[in-house]
Amino acid sequence: GLALGLIHGSLPASQKAETMERFRAGKIQVLVATSVIEVGVDVPDATVMVIESADRFGLAQLHQLRGRVGRSDFPSCCYFLAEPSTKDGIRRLEAVTATTDGFELAEADMDIRGEGAVLGTRQ
Repeated sequence: GLALGLIHGSLPASQKAETMERFRAGKIQVLVATSVIEVGVDVPDATVMVIESADRFGLAQLHQLRGRVGRSDFPSCCYFLAEPSTKDGIRRLEAVTATTDGFELAEADMDIRGEGAVLGTRQ
């Protein structure tokens, strides 16, 4: 069987660090995680990611999460599972599957959400 690990934001920092170290060392083959792994995680041998309810994440989050795999010479893939219920959710998924270029995704995000207002409350 496969060794499973679990990591989420409510875990003590020491437990998160221990779980990540076990994952890096190959003692855990499958890591179930929340978006806490979005930044600051570097496991070069990670090759598969599955993002559940991907339509609920923003473009920047999806780009960051997808970037956690494919950091070595091994082939990798990221699966986006979704049942998009909004037009914006569909547009975000279309954008993130169309390109891996961060600048293009930032432009798509601006097209979807708008520019915001520097002097207003709209972001």
